[in-house]
Amino acid sequence: MVRRILSVSLLQAARSVALTLFPASFISLFAWATAGSATGNTTDPIRASIWIWLAAHQVPFHLAMGKLSILPLGAIAFPIWAIRKSFPRVADSHAKVEGARFFFALSYALIATALAFAVKTGSTYPIWYFAPIYAFVISYLATYNFRSDEARHIRFAFHVILIAWGVASIVVAASMAAHWNVLVNLDTVIAPGIIGGVLFFLIQALYLPNAALFAISYFFGSGFHLGAGTLISPTHFSLHEIPALPVLSALPTGKHPLLACGVAALFAIALVALLPVLREFKGFKARSFYFIRTSIALLAILGALAYLSSGELLTSAMNPIGIPLAKFLEYFTAALLANYLLFITLPALYKRFLQSE
Repeated sequence: MVRRILSVSLLQAARSVALTLFPASFISLFAWATAGSATGNTTDPIRASIWIWLAAHQVPFHLAMGKLSILPLGAIAFPIWAIRKSFPRVADSHAKVEGARFFFALSYALIATALAFAVKTGSTYPIWYFAPIYAFVISYLATYNFRSDEARHIRFAFHVILIAWGVASIVVAASMAAHWNVLVNLDTVIAPGIIGGVLFFLIQALYLPNAALFAISYFFGSGFHLGAGTLISPTHFSLHEIPALPVLSALPTGKHPLLACGVAALFAIALVALLPVLREFKGFKARSFYFIRTSIALLAILGALAYLSSGELLTSAMNPIGIPLAKFLEYFTAALLANYLLFITLPALYKRFLQSE
């Protein structure tokens, strides 16, 4: 039985890898063929396709000049789609879905590790020990059933985060449109050509979720970094040089103290995310238990997203780029505690006070 589930898991994990690795290989070979090569070595585009596949799993890279650890969050959608297409066959072959999920995630992580080792040559290579961690977590969560009744509060909180993320994406797009001349100038600096321009556009589109998370942190008051010694927030603007990336045309051009009122939106989002707990439970102990459980899950999700959306871009001068994780989580924790005090603790104390009279 164990041998069968292992073989099915390994086969379907390989199928998931192929569903995303083959298109990446086609893109790499097409770009290599149109751009030309001094050596004519076809192993270069094949290696590049594996790099693309690993980058979609947020695996950071070591480069001769530094490290590339800020990767497009939007690219995670492709391996998740492939995993969800292949996992049902594994679930059908095992009586317990939890066991099937573990064996599938383990097989997927082993393949990712083998691929990371296979392209570990030269001065540019993936940091291999991140591959099994990220691949296992992504494949496990991609197959998890979040529709269960037990996860309803966490599911609702996550949907609230997605809504805020979507609104922030619209704000980023509107800011890019408002700074159209800056966007055109940044694109002119790159001058990627026709084929390169299409690929460059796709990369920028996949980086939009990162930019939207930066916008959320900005409006919540914690701001974001764009290189060493920088901080961009409504009340603080310290910026040196920026990479020539069109998505960065959405950056603010100075301080905007009035936008600091976004802290109130942080409090409101925390309240909305926890409304099902307040509505469903009446007792102080039950409310407190589910409030704490949902809050921990909420902070874990936000922390993971903030961490993955940030990192280093090629050189130490472009490190850090992204959200100050500790400060961001402190702001959100303060909003959660304020909601706990106002809507759970104070009503319970008031009710107890009335009963004691």
